[in-house]
Amino acid sequence: MNWEQRIERLAARAQQEDAPRVDVACRILGILTAGQVQPLTVAERFWMWLAAVSSAVAVPTVAAALLLYARSAEPLSEISEAISWALQ
Repeated sequence: MNWEQRIERLAARAQQEDAPRVDVACRILGILTAGQVQPLTVAERFWMWLAAVSSAVAVPTVAAALLLYARSAEPLSEISEAISWALQ
């Protein structure tokens, strides 16, 4: 018997088997409703504070970048208008 026939027989046997029924919904709901809060680890606290500080720094940085862009965009648009007027 060659490999192809063996694989076909194995596939046929696998198709005949039924998958086991597993219901974990009750256990999961029990864990979720138990209300047992696990304390954060040191690494989780570190990453939480790092995310908070990063967000606190990112918001003013974005605001400053938008203000700087608004101030620098007007001279650039004037230059582009002058160049487009000269090309006409």
